[in-house]
Amino acid sequence: MMGVSPITVRSWVNRGWLPANTTPGGHRRFIRQDVLDLVRQRGGQGPAADRQLRLLVVDDDAQFRSYMLELLAGLVPDGEIEQAADGFEAGIKVAEFLPDIVLLDQSMPGLDGASVCRRIRSAPQHAAVRVIGITGHLDRRVEQEMLAAGAERVLHKPLDVVALREALALA
Repeated sequence: MMGVSPITVRSWVNRGWLPANTTPGGHRRFIRQDVLDLVRQRGGQGPAADRQLRLLVVDDDAQFRSYMLELLAGLVPDGEIEQAADGFEAGIKVAEFLPDIVLLDQSMPGLDGASVCRRIRSAPQHAAVRVIGITGHLDRRVEQEMLAAGAERVLHKPLDVVALREALALA
C-alpha cells in the first residue's frame, strides 16, 4: 500500500509516526486508518498515490551521478529521477521534488550524508521518504553512522546492481 520496505515501516513505528500493535508472536499489525492518515500527512505522495516512483541521487561525484541516472533509468523506466551534487542541494530537492527514495552518498563536502539523512528524518512531512546510504568507504563506523542517522540500508561502491534492486524493492 505504501510502496516501501518493511525496514522503513519498522523505522516509522520506532519513531512514533505510525501506531502499531504487536502480536504475541512479535508481528506488527496496523489499523488501516492510521496508514491512510500517514499517506494524507505526506500529501498523498508516493506509490500509494498512483504516481511514478521518484528517486533522488545525491553524490558530489558527477561521474557517479551520471552512472546512477543511467542505471536507474533502466531499473525504473517509468520513474522520475533527479540529482543533487551536495547536501545543501539535496535539502532543496527533497522539499521541492518530494522523492520517494533518496540514494545518498555519505562522503560529501559541506553536509555529509548522515547530516542530510538526519535533516530528512527530523521533518514530519518527509516521514515516508526512504533513504538508502551509499559509501565508498568500507569502514563499518561509516555504515553505522548512516544507519544511526536513519538510512534503512547502506550500499557500498562499486555498486552491486542486485543489492541496489533489492534495496529499491525491485527484485
